[in-house]
Formats: sequence, C-alpha cells, structure tokens
Amino acid sequence: MRAIVIVIRDLYLEPELTARPAAGQGSAPGMEHLARFGDRAALPEGWRGWTAHWLGLAQYAREAPASVAAAALPDALADRAVWIATPVHLTAGLTSLHFDRRGLLRLPDAELEALAASFRATFRGSGFDLHPLAGGELLLSGARGQAPSSTTEPARMLLTSVAEALPAGEGAAALRRLGAEIEMWLHGHPVNDERARRGAPPVASLWVWGGGGAPASRLAGSRETADAAFGSDAYVRGLWRLAGREAGPMPVDWAAVLGEPCAQRALGVVEVAELLHANSSWTLQDAVAEIDRRLISPSLAALHRGELDRLDLLANDRCWSLRAANRWRLWRRMRTVRGGLEALA
Repeated sequence: MRAIVIVIRDLYLEPELTARPAAGQGSAPGMEHLARFGDRAALPEGWRGWTAHWLGLAQYAREAPASVAAAALPDALADRAVWIATPVHLTAGLTSLHFDRRGLLRLPDAELEALAASFRATFRGSGFDLHPLAGGELLLSGARGQAPSSTTEPARMLLTSVAEALPAGEGAAALRRLGAEIEMWLHGHPVNDERARRGAPPVASLWVWGGGGAPASRLAGSRETADAAFGSDAYVRGLWRLAGREAGPMPVDWAAVLGEPCAQRALGVVEVAELLHANSSWTLQDAVAEIDRRLISPSLAALHRGELDRLDLLANDRCWSLRAANRWRLWRRMRTVRGGLEALA
C-alpha cells in the first residue's frame, strides 16, 4: 500500500471541541501525532475537490457535490438540475429551530424508497423528483435551467444558524418554498410514524444543498493505478463511478485495507454523526477518539513499520499529510486536536 487517505466528512469545529480531553477520556493520540509532525494545508475547494484531484479527475474538482453524486444512480438524469437532499432532524426552540451533530440522519434503503415513491405521488406535476442514494441520503432533481442559488451543506450548519443557512440568491425562493412543503409533507408521514415506534428521531426535513447539473458523461475513463474507496458518501461513490470503478462499504477491520496487496492507494470516509447515533451517550470527543482508534492510529503504525508511504487526514477544510521521515521533526511542539485542525501550513 502506497498511501491512505482518511476523510472525516462532518467534522467542522465548534466550541464543543475547545478543551483537550484528559488522557483516557476521549483522547486521540493519532490525530495529535499528525498535528505535531504532519504537513498542514488549507483546502479551499474542501475535501471533495482535493479528492477529485487525488484520484486524477481534476475536471470534477469544482463540480457541485450533487452533480458528482448523481453519477452513482443506476439511470442517468439527462438535462436535469440536481441537489443532494439530506434527511435532518431539527429541534424546536422558543423562537427558532436548532441543529446539532445528531441532526444528520442516514435512512435505511426501505425508508428512502418509501419517501421517494410518496414524493412522486404527492408532488406530481411540480417538476421535482426524489431518487434514493446509497448511504442514506436522496437526490432531488428538477428542470434544468432553474435560477442558481447558494446552499449550505448541513454539516456546516453547526457553524451558523438554520435561518442563515437557508438557500439564498436568485433561485432561492423556489427551493425555500419546496422546503416548506416538504416539512409539511413529512409531518405525520408513515415513515416518521414507524421511526417513532422504534425510538428513532423523526425526519423533520430534507435539507437541499450542493446543486448543479447532472453529469454529461457517465465515465471519465479508468486509471491504471488501483485506487480503492470505502464509505457510504454519495459524492465519493459518484466520483469512483465516473472513474469506472465502485466504492465499497467501510470495512469492520481497517487492518484489512492496510494489508490489501492489490490496492496501491485507499481512501476511507467516515462520519461523526453516524457514531453518535450508534452510541447515544457519546460526546464529540468520544466519536473522534473512536475514529482515531479504529483508523488513524493503525494507519500511523503501518506508516512507522514501513508498510505505508503516506497518510493524509482531511477534516475541517484542512489536510494533514505525514510521511515516515516526518517523525524526526522533534522540534515541533505538541498540538491539541483542535489546534491541529485549525492550523494552516
């Protein structure tokens, strides 16, 4: 294995991560090692643009996330505008709605199919349609040529308010109106009734973001190098489909990826929200510590054994890159996880 890339796709900073946890209490020694010895760089195009360049598909680096994600659908959406529609749970306050890390929802396939079918029946004639995506989200499609609007990725709502994150710009009115109608449609929906019966948070809305045009080409051409991708992220699945390959689910044992003899490079995408949903008592620090234990620290150990040439960690619009020789930079001071995530090269 030549290189490993680990992406934490929803780790954007808020005051929750300010304090460094005590040793043994959600600590992340692998991330702190990267923060001390690695090379740091800002990602002006975000982790998605960096990934497109890394894979050799630079032509997609500036494409909208939904445009690339649409390539993962079984059928092409020719001449359609597309947006990612992320199921979210919002908490009502006295005067406003609130969003936290557990507000990102990933629905099982059966619920996605049920919502897509129900949407087609309810919104017939609206010009919009919903398409299930692998990984628990949906893709919203509409007529091409709609006025553009700026949207906010739901994970970034942690850095602002829900009201400030709503669509803005020339085409925002149509998306806001559709969003309000979707909220009313979901209220009391059978999918939410079933979720309530099993104690799962209801889907308050489908957060529409990352809009663009569906890709004109379904295949960008395969590269000779054997690059593997793991995770449920719709963008990564679409990007690998455009490269003529398929992304796989995250393996239970990351060591199996590190020891894979066929793949020269591998990328894994994980999500804090998924771990928080699976462990109701966990904090953000606990989730980061688990990602460190399962993915980052084993990758660092492989790097130090000479089984890996390079390790990259992408989070918070930053990249940490570490090679084996970097461990001799003993003059560098220790950094907290937050300090490393905020630092620029």
